Amino acid sequence: MFAPERWGQVERFANLHSGTYSFTARESSALSGVSAHFEKAQIFLALSDELKLGLMLDRDELNAHGFTPANHSRKMAAVVEAFVAELYSSIDCTAQVLRAVFGRETRGFRSSTSYLFTNWDKIDGLPQAITDAIREAEWYLPLRYLRDELTHCATGHCRLDNETELVGYAHYGMKKGDKPLIYDDILRTMKENLDAVNLFLGQIFHYLVTTFGDTPVPQVCGMTRGRILMRDVVPLEPLSFDSGTCKSWHWFELPENPDCPFARQCGAYARTKDCDPPEICS
Repeated sequence: MFAPERWGQVERFANLHSGTYSFTARESSALSGVSAHFEKAQIFLALSDELKLGLMLDRDELNAHGFTPANHSRKMAAVVEAFVAELYSSIDCTAQVLRAVFGRETRGFRSSTSYLFTNWDKIDGLPQAITDAIREAEWYLPLRYLRDELTHCATGHCRLDNETELVGYAHYGMKKGDKPLIYDDILRTMKENLDAVNLFLGQIFHYLVTTFGDTPVPQVCGMTRGRILMRDVVPLEPLSFDSGTCKSWHWFELPENPDCPFARQCGAYARTKDCDPPEICS
């Protein structure tokens, strides 16, 4: 379960922040929501790609009978709109995490995601790396408009273009300029937004990781026969499978208990056992 080489910046911060920050339950929930909402957005994007086949059925039905209830179109439009909501929620949670980290050190940091992205220059004390990432987020306002409007509107419509085979999305209750909101290739638009938000999250949490102190943080290595294996790691040190010091050697070395299956090849265990006595490292 301890695989830091697979962690992205969000996961790294989530796993190691407790040594530096004391978040409230609400702030901890927001931190969990960053990756949870982003992962759901990824799922909805994948579903949209799969539902494209259903639009072919709607088109065939229309060509054969001159009418279609467009059941697959409505399903896909609903998934597109759920994608927008989840992606924006990931950004909303990120703004709450930033407020939890910097709110006491800044002036003018309101509890509003929209204010953060549109008035970042009025918040005194935000680190330059954070303001740069926010300033460069040109995708934010179009995404916020979609999220805000879709919250109060009926579901839009999707269709498969006969010539290009691209999936279009239209919402006649929303405007883009003075015309109805229409995307000729909604799957591409979704992918571009997902990539942009992913890059933004990486920039934000990469900086947040650099703010860690050197207080060791407990980590779960894994489980063996129902027993949890633990280690301590220092957040700012380069992390690998061998990092830290073993916290579980006291009991898994007892003959009546199950052994750690990785102990003999684990640097954390070896580092702890090399101490004299081992207790000073664990």
